[in-house]
Amino acid sequence: MSLSSSVWAQYNPLTLGIVIPEQDTVEYAFSRYRVAAHTDPNAQAFINGKQVQVYSSGAFVDMVFPTEQITPIEFMVVLDGDTVNQTRYLVKPSSSQKASSELVELRSKAPTKKWFIQPNGDPMNPDQWYGPGDVIPILVQATPGKQLIYSIPGQHTHIVMNERSPGIYESYHKVDPYDPMFEGNIEFSLKGRWLKRSKATSSERVKMGGLPKIGVVNTSDAYLNIGLGSDRLGGAKYGSIFEGVELDIVGEQSGLYKVALSPSLHAWIPTRFVDVKESFELPTQSLSGNIRIVASKENSHLSQGSDVIMVSLPKRLPYIVHTELDPNRIVVDIFGATSNTNWKILLDEATGIDEVRWSQIEDGRLRLYIDLTHKRHWGYDVEYGWRAQMRIIVKYPPVIEDALKPLKNRIIAVDAGHGGRNNGALGSTGVMEKDVALAISKKLEELLVEAGANVVMTRTDDSYLYMSERAEIIRTNKAELMVSIHANSIGYATDPREMKGTGSFYKHMAYKPLAEIMYDKMRELGLDDYGLTGSFNFSLNAPTDFPNVLVETAFLSNPEEEIFLLDPYYQRRMAQQIVEGLEEYYTQYAWWPNEELEADK
Repeated sequence: MSLSSSVWAQYNPLTLGIVIPEQDTVEYAFSRYRVAAHTDPNAQAFINGKQVQVYSSGAFVDMVFPTEQITPIEFMVVLDGDTVNQTRYLVKPSSSQKASSELVELRSKAPTKKWFIQPNGDPMNPDQWYGPGDVIPILVQATPGKQLIYSIPGQHTHIVMNERSPGIYESYHKVDPYDPMFEGNIEFSLKGRWLKRSKATSSERVKMGGLPKIGVVNTSDAYLNIGLGSDRLGGAKYGSIFEGVELDIVGEQSGLYKVALSPSLHAWIPTRFVDVKESFELPTQSLSGNIRIVASKENSHLSQGSDVIMVSLPKRLPYIVHTELDPNRIVVDIFGATSNTNWKILLDEATGIDEVRWSQIEDGRLRLYIDLTHKRHWGYDVEYGWRAQMRIIVKYPPVIEDALKPLKNRIIAVDAGHGGRNNGALGSTGVMEKDVALAISKKLEELLVEAGANVVMTRTDDSYLYMSERAEIIRTNKAELMVSIHANSIGYATDPREMKGTGSFYKHMAYKPLAEIMYDKMRELGLDDYGLTGSFNFSLNAPTDFPNVLVETAFLSNPEEEIFLLDPYYQRRMAQQIVEGLEEYYTQYAWWPNEELEADK
């Protein structure tokens, strides 16, 4: 017997769940704003009186274009005579300006003192430690037509400023090498014909000089940033740097030390990664010794093994590494080093190294070119061994044991993105990316086990893990390769119905081939082309010691693709495509121990 609609409604009341905006009132500055909510799939949905599509998942979305200071967003859903309403609000941020950052208009009729000085602190950065060669911009408003001088106590005195326009004085102070340390206020004096008539100090304290200093990297997870830029994943990075490396610090800004790598190149490193020495020694020439290339004694038929390039150096010098494809090559720049390398030993047992060459590309920058025999990169690392011997470790490809099951006994890491308090993206139904990623990752684990692989899971439940913890799990379990599973999302100013598709992400050129295969496999599911993204600054794309890829399966913010991501059948299909991609990657680029086995593939 079927229930009447009134009885059905009693047990299944019409619901309205609003995902975006996340709260009743949201401050928002832009002209477009996406909204997302969910209800009964059979209901009608309206946003600000406009009917919008309700998808089979119950999701509905739209764009709102705020024009007023306060813009209401009215949600209404209707089913069988029942109606549910909710209203939320967008508020434009107030446009207030700091009076302290504005110069008084001299042409105004407001009375001014005959003699006055008003320093403007805006050009100077109080968060910056100005080092050798840095320029400090100084801007002051003062009585027009006079002589205005500035002094830096204990260092530079009576420097005349330039009056660029009536009453606006400016100067640009360049920090000299080895200037003593100064932290305080700049002093200003306005001179009349015979005497000083007015004095003032800068509104901001300035920190300058006392550089360069020597800093020593104090942790194993340190890295060098390219510049001061940043985004939600942090600033662009050159790569990791080994503990104990000595750095020439020539500045500081925004919690980062400025590091002189060579006469023409600087980098930045978070101050927490560096211990600064109290004293500074004048730079001395660091001559490189000779090079020896050997096979690791840990190598065996059943383990991945490696070749090791050893370079003798007088101390632990900074370095930057990048990779190239076709031919496969590792390029290492060693900073502060001058070549005194006259010969190298390449032992026959080091089968993965074709050639090692070097050149002095500029003063204090020695470049090593390491050409590999491998079809593709399978991981490398740079470390310092006994005293200051640089060790460049290049992993061998893993060994195929079964032509029909190329993943047999291979150790593969699967990372389910986000987890715990890190929810990741939100779908219009309220589903969280962390749950979708875990569901796909568990299905991927099952299929990899069926394919004969040994699987390392960074998480198997709704737990929060730091990226460093995930990387440690991968390394401790000696995984050969890592796949990180995510679901994509857009920002608030993009229409969620327009942005969709699958994408793969990598950082190092060495692992682009893995990302390409994963991308192609996911596209075979009929998903749109979101793109193959390189130089991606995701933490688990940063390791160089194992191939890695981040797979953005589909857009959770798109209501159509959200349906796929919620469906266990499609979750398993996505996992199956990833397994097939891994089988293809191993088949093409792993090591076949004999021709007979390779012929069977």
